[in-house]
Amino acid sequence: MDEQQYKDRIQALEDELALERARVEHWKSLYLAANQKRFGKSIESSHQLGLDLFDEAETEVLCDALENTEGQITEQKVKSYTRRSSQNRMLTLDPSTPVVDIRHDARAPVCGCESTMVECGEFVRDTLSVIPASKVIVRHHYPRFECANCLPEPGQSAKVVVCNDGSVLAGTVCDPSLLATIVTDKMQFGLPLYRQEQKLIQVQRGLSRQAMSGWMMLAGGALENLGKALERALHSYPLWNVDETGIRILSVPGQKESDSNRNCFMIVRAATDRDGSRGPVVFTFSEQRTDAVIAGMLKDYKKAVQSDGLSGYRNAAAGSGGFTHLGCMVHARRKAAEILKTNKRAKLAGELVDLYGTCFHHEGELADAQKGPDALTEQQYLAKRRQVLDPDLDAIKQWLLDHSRTVLKGSDLATAVNYPLSRWEELTAFLDYSYASSSNQLAENCIRPFAVARKNFLFCITPQGAKVSALYYSLVESCKAMEINPHSYLTHVFANAGNCRTDEDWDALVPGRVDLSNIDDYYAMLRSAVPDPDRTQPYILRGKKH
Repeated sequence: MDEQQYKDRIQALEDELALERARVEHWKSLYLAANQKRFGKSIESSHQLGLDLFDEAETEVLCDALENTEGQITEQKVKSYTRRSSQNRMLTLDPSTPVVDIRHDARAPVCGCESTMVECGEFVRDTLSVIPASKVIVRHHYPRFECANCLPEPGQSAKVVVCNDGSVLAGTVCDPSLLATIVTDKMQFGLPLYRQEQKLIQVQRGLSRQAMSGWMMLAGGALENLGKALERALHSYPLWNVDETGIRILSVPGQKESDSNRNCFMIVRAATDRDGSRGPVVFTFSEQRTDAVIAGMLKDYKKAVQSDGLSGYRNAAAGSGGFTHLGCMVHARRKAAEILKTNKRAKLAGELVDLYGTCFHHEGELADAQKGPDALTEQQYLAKRRQVLDPDLDAIKQWLLDHSRTVLKGSDLATAVNYPLSRWEELTAFLDYSYASSSNQLAENCIRPFAVARKNFLFCITPQGAKVSALYYSLVESCKAMEINPHSYLTHVFANAGNCRTDEDWDALVPGRVDLSNIDDYYAMLRSAVPDPDRTQPYILRGKKH
């Protein structure tokens, strides 16, 4: 064997060794990724979960600042740097908030000169108090009529009760405000019915979770047309952000019994208007997540749909769908970010994440400026955004192209490179729409309350219950998106939806269109309730119909 053959042999062995090392790194990354998924940090950060409530050091600094500083706090010293104070630290309350004064007596202290001090004024400190939820019996009085010229037939009554209050809870002991509290506690704050039962057991003896569930199902069935009206309103908006998550249904007709935690799905669509304002949020229950289901849900929509990488949306857009599909750049970045979770020294993944970060930073600056007093017109904003983001996007694409030929096939880095390259037109299509962004974060934020609450309620028993839950989540999240108080809105809906007869009536009840000006009067009436001074026996309430 001559010298050249030895060199070739050495080179072949080095290439083989490099390949084996790459394979070892690949399997190592899979192992670390599995451990990260199983034991690593949850997707919810500490401030979203409220864990910062237990940060004693920061709490002590805050208390000291609030109690010993006059005027608004703008910054806070923390170790070697200055942190800007959150606006949430200053509590702002409505001018109509009632105030009660407590006068504290004190003996005059003795001064250092041994003379008794005299009172020269007072120090005033405000605290916020919360009155525990109180029970109010709402007694409805309906006029009863009878015909003076007709005698009742045997076994019949000639008397008629006229009831025109419009409540969907007629015949039950549940007031609209009570059901609104139950729904918002469950859908907005993630408190399942069995925990609400435990919370109310001391003050609402006999209010079981079965009764609460029955009221929710009763009202949900009566509000089916409101869900259709919400769907009609959704179609008038030019952009949908779409996402989906799994849900377990214990009894699904036609499905075999399964131990899977996610045998059905909840799909969310969040609407955005041309001016960037939020629109309705609609949850849809589906037993499957196939291409046919997604195509059927989007078949009548002809505008823009933004989603993650699920193939069903791409296939629907490429097929008979008349909408434009926008991709999610954050989802593409996540492929590289997951590599860094298990290998902090992954240089190439770090470079790619930095390139994405630069693009997101510039996009955020443009979006913040657009919300200010010097906002550009739609065409000016589109041109400005292209001018700023095109160099960042070109840099990302060039980096991907440069490394697409050298990465190990089948590795995580290959996925992080090939995924955005195969979807580049979808990922950059947002540049044509001033009201769209590079990410699908809006839909993920809308579906997160459901995903978090799912850890508490765990499952739905039947598909019908899941459909009712989808309707309530739609109403609550739509109210939140449009900055409407969900409790006030639901109280109004439960009290008046029974009067709706036509599609126009239901359309007028959709969040953002309904008039809630009279809801404060209803709350004021409830607060004005006084106990019967002559009553000694407990009240026994039973549902009944006239």
